[in-house]
Amino acid sequence: MKSKRLRTFIEDNFIDKGLFIVSNREPYIHKKTLKGTKVDKPAGGLTSAMDAVLKATGGTWIAWGSGSGDKEAVDENDCIAVPPENPSYTLKRVWLTKKVSENYYHGYSNQVLWPLCHIALDRVYFRRRFWEDYKKANHLFAEATLQEAEEDCVVWIHDYHLCLVPRILREKKPSLTIAHFWHIPWPDWSVFRVCPQSTQILEGLLGNDIIGFQIPLFAKNFMDCVKETLDAEINYAESTVIYRGQTTRLKAFPISIDYDRFNTTGHSKKVFGSMKKLKTKSNLPQYTGVGVDRLEYTKGLIKRLQALSLFFDKYERYRKKFTFLQITVPTRMNEPYISYQKTVEKLIEKINKKYATDDWKPIININKKLDHPELVAYYRMADIGLISSIYDGMNLVAKEYIASQADEKGVLILSEFAGAADELEGAILVNPYDIENFADIISRALKIPEKEKRDRMSILRRQVEEHDIYKWILDIFHELTLISSMKHNQCQYLSDHSSILKEKLLRHKLFLFLDYDGTLTPIVESPEKAVLSEEIRSLIMQLKERFPVAVISGRTLQDIRERVGIEGLVYAGNHGAEIWDGKKTFISPEFSVNVDQLKDFLDRLSEALSHIQGILIEDKGVTSSIHYRKVRIKYLGEFLNIFRSIANDYKDVFRITSGKKVFEIRPLNAWNKGDAVRWIWENLGRERLPIYLGDDTTDEDAFRVLKGEGISICIGCSPEADYYLKNQKDVKEFLQFLLS
Repeated sequence: MKSKRLRTFIEDNFIDKGLFIVSNREPYIHKKTLKGTKVDKPAGGLTSAMDAVLKATGGTWIAWGSGSGDKEAVDENDCIAVPPENPSYTLKRVWLTKKVSENYYHGYSNQVLWPLCHIALDRVYFRRRFWEDYKKANHLFAEATLQEAEEDCVVWIHDYHLCLVPRILREKKPSLTIAHFWHIPWPDWSVFRVCPQSTQILEGLLGNDIIGFQIPLFAKNFMDCVKETLDAEINYAESTVIYRGQTTRLKAFPISIDYDRFNTTGHSKKVFGSMKKLKTKSNLPQYTGVGVDRLEYTKGLIKRLQALSLFFDKYERYRKKFTFLQITVPTRMNEPYISYQKTVEKLIEKINKKYATDDWKPIININKKLDHPELVAYYRMADIGLISSIYDGMNLVAKEYIASQADEKGVLILSEFAGAADELEGAILVNPYDIENFADIISRALKIPEKEKRDRMSILRRQVEEHDIYKWILDIFHELTLISSMKHNQCQYLSDHSSILKEKLLRHKLFLFLDYDGTLTPIVESPEKAVLSEEIRSLIMQLKERFPVAVISGRTLQDIRERVGIEGLVYAGNHGAEIWDGKKTFISPEFSVNVDQLKDFLDRLSEALSHIQGILIEDKGVTSSIHYRKVRIKYLGEFLNIFRSIANDYKDVFRITSGKKVFEIRPLNAWNKGDAVRWIWENLGRERLPIYLGDDTTDEDAFRVLKGEGISICIGCSPEADYYLKNQKDVKEFLQFLLS
């Protein structure tokens, strides 16, 4: 499971570092009741996932103590061990006066930054006191962090409430590794320039080592804003900003949900029973739609209701046959949200008055927070899930709806202005401002054939399953590990140590190992386009005259030999499973028990999928790749079901991983690049000093093998490598360095 893999990664990389999460909201709230103090755990996938992370690391979560019983629960350092039932990490609370919390949270955060970033400029309302108390609150969060964090700790800050914290931390403790995830959109410069404190906000955020955004567009918008505001060095190609000597990396990390939680609940008998009760209780007709939203103007509820009204007007045949279930969760119950709620409720009342009959309502408004099983029941029974955001960082409701669709019969209609639209292939995109087209799309979605519905939903479920909340955290932690390694010299920039490295190389005979894709050639759109440049080929030919050179790749042995095309090299294909030593091919002995099973696997796939066009089965001899980029969308669900069904019979023999429209099939006991390096080195040049140059996680097996015995160099930093190069373009310079 991904959660287990995440835990293992954290235990291997973060136990000794000290991990700090800093957010406005706390994971546990102590509330005073008539029966004593009660501990609440706020709902939410992010809170639950981060809670699980800190249970593994034993780190610290710093947050605003907003509960009525919070102060009585903490010790003299404002800390308390959590969770209550099994304490495993520390919650440190920050205290804000009522005035500061009002101006910082309800004021600057939610009346300036929130509408600004969601391009609702008519709702931006600025007061000087908002900004003054926003600064005070940020200083309090930063001071609380500085009281606990040592110099080599990792601090992960969340969202728009804490823009100034990174710069404060950087100035006080420069060696901290600081990351920030920006959960909401980042607007372009024409919008952001409205912010009276645009300079201070950007300067604060550029105290981070890395800022994560939901989609690449938001990262680009951020760089554009920096370009227009500050005297900074911006590299759009590498997505970096250098300001006051600090390098900040920008990267998209699309947030997700706990897929397994929603999927498991969606398959449960309890949910099936709840669906039957809900249909009977509300007298639901043949078709239902669902929308689940906070009462928030960015969710586009007015546009959605206008589209539904027009839908019932244009498509009379769906009256009494379709009911829309609008679940609204109260939030920030002050202005302008109170007025917005009244507007929504009046519009629903108006639509119902116009179209309802004695035994049917077109829209049922459910204005309360539902427990998890009940929410999943609504998701699962809905024929249509409707997201109409006028602008959204991601919108996790879309992913919750998908994960709950156990029978795969629903259709997701998704605003093209939600960040999720960048990811969710299979959703029907809609412009919520185009009301008539919106109404037409609702009608069209209800008429989609069952098979196409299943095909679309199968694709969507696969996407959400593979990119769940645990993968999101794991991806960010990989980046944090690399950055922390760079900062604390676990992986050193090669150019800064070239003289020391040169002295070492001069004392030894060398053996050079080179990865291909991403190292000798840049990463390209499709593997067949990865062509070795004549400059690099010439350098390799010169180097092989001085010492042995091996090229190791995930490609087949034949493919990598033909692509490099240089005689006298050692080649390893299939990640090291087959090796050409210059005279003969060596295949690792483990494959003798798998070749027949792989052939049987591929034969079964070929026969079962023969009627579906666009599938390419690439047999590499000892491994295989199943490409399905050219499969039409209406057949994708069928393909995935057939593939999974057959693959399940071989789960004890093969490791199956998925990429972009491809499944990779490799034996569980397959040799990796580390095994290949060890064999080549021991058999063909043990007396020589091995140097390995690679660029991704598959090369880390080789880095580990050479730890303490050779030199490992990564394109981009890896905690397993001795040195790093900034990018693939630096490889030519390094090969020239070896020749010198």
